[in-house]
Amino acid sequence: MTRIAATVLAGAVCSGLGTIAQEPRFEAAVLKRNVSAEQGQILDTQGQRYTARNVTMRTLILNAYRPRSLQLTGAPSWVESERYDLVATMPVGTTPDLRAAMLRALLEERTGLVARYADRDENVYFLRLDRADGRLGPSLRASPRDCGAVAAAQAAGQPPIRLPDAANGAPPCGIRSEGGEFLAGGITMEGLARNLGSRAGRIIIDRTDLTGYYELSLKYDARRDVSAADAADAPSLFTALREQLGLRLEPGQAPVQGLTIDRIERPSTD
Repeated sequence: MTRIAATVLAGAVCSGLGTIAQEPRFEAAVLKRNVSAEQGQILDTQGQRYTARNVTMRTLILNAYRPRSLQLTGAPSWVESERYDLVATMPVGTTPDLRAAMLRALLEERTGLVARYADRDENVYFLRLDRADGRLGPSLRASPRDCGAVAAAQAAGQPPIRLPDAANGAPPCGIRSEGGEFLAGGITMEGLARNLGSRAGRIIIDRTDLTGYYELSLKYDARRDVSAADAADAPSLFTALREQLGLRLEPGQAPVQGLTIDRIERPSTD
């Protein structure tokens, strides 16, 4: 079981990687190997704590550098297989950009990580409206909450705006994902595309032209191969998107910003 308490990948295009001396730091951080047999993973970046449990180094790297592509090149096999725990504290008002910078500095310091961005053509999916009249599916609607104000306050490092949870049980302007259920109380189409990429097996690029924040409930068979067409109790992700949200995934190719690992070592023990 995977439980995600905050959006994992921001997908921002960065102009440079910077150096440790230029980057802000966590107030305190403990990074250690997780050798348990647990299957679930948790990544929670809310409040003043950055908590990652039973995650791969790959997950930490992607959250630190936020390349558009989820594929890492040049990384040794342990980056994909070994699991780690991270508990760190941040100052009040830390923005998502500063949080990523703190994580970069930590990884560069503890693992000697050297990485660089590079664009490369990849097979992708384009997220588009499925219906010619532009009607949305029954499980997708504009969010009744002012998630734009919440995002603006977060970006400015201001105190969080408290809103009631969505009727579907999702955080008011966030997501809740477990197995084949993806719930959002308020998410942009770009955010939806970014979060569904790992489930679809490719980067997804938003081409819906829908603006603003949306509330949605998506249920699909997470066990099924994305190309399978046989019947099942729950539909494939592709079918669920069309039937429940009125969206479709269209295959294509596009240049995507990726990350190349030039150097990394296992982190030192805290």
